[in-house]
Amino acid sequence: MAKDQALVGSVANFFLRCGLTIQDQDDCFTFVEQCYPDSSITLAPCQGYCSMTLFVDGDKVVQFRPQCYSLDLRISSEARDVHGCLAPDTKFLGTLPNSGLLVYSMGRIYGVSLRDFRESKGGAALSREHLSLLCKDFALFLSKAWNKSMQTETQSELGAVGKSILPRLRSLCANLPPRFRPIASRVLSQIHQVEALPWVLTHGDITDGNMMINHLTGHLLGLVDWAEAEYLPFGVGLYGLEEILGEMTATGFKYHPDASDLRRIFWEVLINETPALHESHVLEGVQLAQDLGVLLWHGIAFDNGAIDRVVEEGKDMEEIYRLDAFFDLKGLQSANRLSKI
Repeated sequence: MAKDQALVGSVANFFLRCGLTIQDQDDCFTFVEQCYPDSSITLAPCQGYCSMTLFVDGDKVVQFRPQCYSLDLRISSEARDVHGCLAPDTKFLGTLPNSGLLVYSMGRIYGVSLRDFRESKGGAALSREHLSLLCKDFALFLSKAWNKSMQTETQSELGAVGKSILPRLRSLCANLPPRFRPIASRVLSQIHQVEALPWVLTHGDITDGNMMINHLTGHLLGLVDWAEAEYLPFGVGLYGLEEILGEMTATGFKYHPDASDLRRIFWEVLINETPALHESHVLEGVQLAQDLGVLLWHGIAFDNGAIDRVVEEGKDMEEIYRLDAFFDLKGLQSANRLSKI
């Protein structure tokens, strides 16, 4: 069994956060060895905050998660139903008796994460041609959810974010740094337009680390880590577009030089694949939903799994940098976002 020493620290931190021991960690490897005898078992090169992930023979994924970060297999199945091979096929394998860790198996989505590709190139971006293909694929990915929207929107079917949109928005309006409050207030004042959109299965963490791409072409091969997925108004997941158009640097979030043209390409495909967006009031609602997604994912801090504190100047600077870039007055505000289409 190969253990990449560069990953040992991150795995050890996961067990420490969960209040578990080295023996519990060894039990995880023993479990996988028993399930897959005579197989090659390695740590996945990218480990999450809430789980430990192993590769088995290179084509299977086994993941260990504490009860508080369990996967909703109904959501996992629906993600597969909506997005096909762009979402992993997920199964429950069992519970470890001593640690209580839950064990899941998943089909591996091949390729390299957009983040790893950028890091391997020393921060160099994908070419404009490759980014154009990725933007088109991401638009196609999002459009698939429109026809699979939730037909019965009831509180019992909604997730943590879906049940709390209004209180979260009110908190953002009151507690964000002052320059962002008008944006949150505008979304809150028109939230009826957002809530009237179809509620669709939305990936809960669309980051460059969870986007798997073909590094030779730029095509999107899939998204991993659907643990936080839930039903939200169509368009909320558009916050992920910004992860394609730019990236965090030492001096803040920087956009690709062709970001405006790439944004136009994305919207052209999304509108073409989602005919309802030709209606101006629907399109306006989706733009508001995009701003809502940005506010919810980057205006609220991630504190050891908790998502109930509004970001603060000087404390959550990476998220502040993102908000500054995403709502820049040079043309990225939603009111101007489609002016070139």
